[in-house]
Amino acid sequence: MKIQPIQKINAVEQVFEQLQGLLIDGTWRAGDKLPSENELAETFGVSRMTIRQSMQKLKALGLIETRTGSGSYVRELNPEDSLNELIPLMYIGEPSQIHVFQFREMIDSESVRLATPIVDDKGIKQLEEILAKMKKAADEDDGNAFSKYDFKFHMAIVSMTGNPMMIKAYDILLNVLKESMNSVIEKMKYKPALGYHKKIIDAMRKKDPVLAEQIMREHIKQNYAYFEKA
Repeated sequence: MKIQPIQKINAVEQVFEQLQGLLIDGTWRAGDKLPSENELAETFGVSRMTIRQSMQKLKALGLIETRTGSGSYVRELNPEDSLNELIPLMYIGEPSQIHVFQFREMIDSESVRLATPIVDDKGIKQLEEILAKMKKAADEDDGNAFSKYDFKFHMAIVSMTGNPMMIKAYDILLNVLKESMNSVIEKMKYKPALGYHKKIIDAMRKKDPVLAEQIMREHIKQNYAYFEKA
């Protein structure tokens, strides 16, 4: 994960999200010592206070720990920590990408099957607007924006099911799913997602849940096959 320049608005939250991303994608692993506040402040181009407040949020979540006279370290998670939905799945690693794709194939495919018969014109329009933003991001070669709208597309379909358990599952795994999509976009770029998303919208507009599910499954499996081959 590459550190991005920080906008001055909501700097603490932006720094926190990037630091958390470094934990999620494995840049910083359990037991690693984090750079000092001065080093991070210089890297991000923000004040030490901003870094300190962001680190405090990580500490409150139990993701890092401070050792007196030594600095801050990535905390070793205990098995029971996995039951805390506030703690992201930090040790995603490359092998676990396959587990993410398996989860997405199950949830996303079933979600589009359930959502297709009940989606209305407003829902279709929402998906089309997200797709338009994805195309704009692709034209501008803005991978971060593309990934953000890619996630919104899938999350919108899950939300359309009205199934609170599916929605909650997506919400709990929010950071891991986003990081997985970032990896997909970084490696596969934009064309595959744009093509599949258009086909999914067309199938949903036709109220064909079988076709929509089939296309979604193919979409996820393509990503799965790419990473498995890699």
